Amino acid sequence: MKFLGAIDIGGTNIKFGLASSAGAILSKSSLPYNPQMPFWELANLICQQIENLTKTSRVEINGIGISAPGYAHPQTGILLDGANNVPSLKGESLTLACRNYFNIPSFIENDGICAALGELLFGAGRSYKNFVVITLGTGIGGGVIIDRRIVKGVNDEPPEIGAICLNPNGPKNYSGIPGTFESLACASGILELYQKLSGGKYTHKTIREIFLAAGAGEKAASLTVDQIGQYIAQALGIMINLLNLEACIIGGGISAAGNLLLEAVQKHLPSFTWPLLLKKVRILLAELGNDAGLLGAAAMALRKIELDSLT
Repeated sequence: MKFLGAIDIGGTNIKFGLASSAGAILSKSSLPYNPQMPFWELANLICQQIENLTKTSRVEINGIGISAPGYAHPQTGILLDGANNVPSLKGESLTLACRNYFNIPSFIENDGICAALGELLFGAGRSYKNFVVITLGTGIGGGVIIDRRIVKGVNDEPPEIGAICLNPNGPKNYSGIPGTFESLACASGILELYQKLSGGKYTHKTIREIFLAAGAGEKAASLTVDQIGQYIAQALGIMINLLNLEACIIGGGISAAGNLLLEAVQKHLPSFTWPLLLKKVRILLAELGNDAGLLGAAAMALRKIELDSLT
């Protein structure tokens, strides 16, 4: 059995783990970080955390998989696009830093792709051929699976699910696209919507507090959850109509809201989905929770190590 180091870089936290080739996480940890910190400082922090886990678990890792926002060059690992939430990584190669530190193979992949791969192999996607995974957090990403294969561009570019335009008259994001799924339904979008609907009172300051308040019947929080459910349903409806999906899996930190979020999505989905396709699609919560990115990153690294061994 092989063991892999796994790193999942989010907008405000980094998760670390050691995983087996069978999909078991042996140990894990997480740390908040400043996404503006110098790259060398971030790279050292990441490598030291993985080293600490290997020492504590007393295992030797065969490689490292990194899950990160954006698109990195497949060969160099240099982050070329989508570094807005992690400016420390822009134009830098974390894979090279890890290779130099540990002297083992290291690979990087888009975080949405990693989450989708994790759910495909070990989670809610095990029984489906065609499905999508969306990750809701500081940003919004995800991956598309067709015939149990990850869909990517000709140069391994990931899909930009968060860039789906839901409101052509909405405010433009950093890339000039108006009313995107990400800007409307990511963590900051939810907080902004709640502040607007609560009349600026801003009683609750975290996503968890808003969903708890909605569950308790607070009007502004309930309206916020309902509107976010509509945005998610609109984005999923577009993908279901286009790809004839069997399932849509909702992951990322915001999915911890559970059935309250799921019910809001299911309520609005018929408004955006062709009836014939709606009948067979299932809307599910990610089974792996916040471990999806770690397991996906580890599985991605293992696949690439095995592929390299054949060449």
